[in-house]
Amino acid sequence: MDPSTVLWGFVTDPRVGVPVLLLGAATLLWFAMDTPAEPRRAGWEPATPEPDRDPVSRTFVALRHESYSTVLLESYARLDAALKARTGRRLGEIPWSTKGARKLGIPQPRELEKTRIGLDSLYVWAVRLETDSILRRDFWRTWETSRVVFLRRLAARLHAVDGHLTNLGYAP
Repeated sequence: MDPSTVLWGFVTDPRVGVPVLLLGAATLLWFAMDTPAEPRRAGWEPATPEPDRDPVSRTFVALRHESYSTVLLESYARLDAALKARTGRRLGEIPWSTKGARKLGIPQPRELEKTRIGLDSLYVWAVRLETDSILRRDFWRTWETSRVVFLRRLAARLHAVDGHLTNLGYAP
């Protein structure tokens, strides 16, 4: 058998020859087009860190990430710091009697106490929503309905905190 006949039979065989010819043609085109051996890569740069050095920035970043438990913690801390700066007492140290609280110079002691309790309650609710816990106090609502009600109450509570901070003369 002639070697050229064997080679011609190999090249024209559709099971082996045609795929080998196509791969050879693709390789020749690859080298003819002078494509680079390595693909282009963009340099990796770390993400710009988010500003979180002051309470206002931490609150803004937390709102953007919908981390409402952090927003509540920051609001509580700001209100607590404002009360401490003005009266020397913390939110948890407000006297039971209105007369005693007024003697210490605490403005609107009952409203401050309600705000503190409301912030604590909303914090627990926020943690439950953020962790998808089934142990929610409003288990009969859907997740989305619970979130809508939570956001409505959060807005009202943050408005109350803002009013207290203004009354206490606290500038962040």
